Amino acid sequence: MNVSTSLNVFDAGISRPEAVRRCAAAGFVSLDMNYWDFQKQVLQISPQEEEAWAKEIRASADAHGVRFTQMHGPVHGPNFSKLVLDLTLESYEALVERSLRTAAILGVPWVVFHPTNVTGEEGESYRDVLDFNVRFHRKWIPVLEETGVGIALENLTDRRHIRSYFSLPEELAELIDTLNHPLIGACWDTGHGHRQSVDQTTGISILGSRLKATHIQDNDGVGDHHILPYQGTIRWTDVVQTLKRIGYEGDFTYETHNSIRNLPDGIRDAGLKYAYDLGNYVISL
Repeated sequence: MNVSTSLNVFDAGISRPEAVRRCAAAGFVSLDMNYWDFQKQVLQISPQEEEAWAKEIRASADAHGVRFTQMHGPVHGPNFSKLVLDLTLESYEALVERSLRTAAILGVPWVVFHPTNVTGEEGESYRDVLDFNVRFHRKWIPVLEETGVGIALENLTDRRHIRSYFSLPEELAELIDTLNHPLIGACWDTGHGHRQSVDQTTGISILGSRLKATHIQDNDGVGDHHILPYQGTIRWTDVVQTLKRIGYEGDFTYETHNSIRNLPDGIRDAGLKYAYDLGNYVISL
């Protein structure tokens, strides 16, 4: 298990090849490509231009001796009826396929997606939402088998007074088991679990061998802060020891941009080095 970081520690004003170089200089050998940050730009270019962009990023990773072991895929919105960026379900599906093919160029084994409610309305049936998500994510199996790229479905959190299904590990496990494919697994977001009041040991244990990716972030149990370990109230010994006990084979992947991206650029590299050293301490617990 390596300490990894999302490239979203740099805003879009820093090119992704340069972001790769700076993360590598801080010590990281594993990285997460945040496709979500660029989905607006991707929608404005051709698939051929996207392929060239991905190859440029991959060349930088190869040159600096790092691997992309995760990617955050595009995000449709808070639910499947309230889509962002003027997306339709059809155009979002096209974006999903593009992202999976970009992941293949980058050498990414697991792309993270958000399973969500369908309407976002109070009283929506869990079974209806489960059935919709099974049908939706099952569509990608031919592309997964063609590219060898897997998808990891992430635990989210309830929205205000409305249940957000799959925020509980039991629900996420049921979705993955119903899909029943070796290239479909889970991503555990520690911060989302904490906000949902899910014990980390319990959540990770329930997912067990389904767990293929992580989003490591801390918070106070109320806000979705995306900060480094020990800046919030998560018990990190529980997280790490449970990951080891279940035989988790992925990386300890930071999604802690608010601890790094908000720093002045002149000190950001030192912040990255601190984050890397801190992560190695945490995974030694």
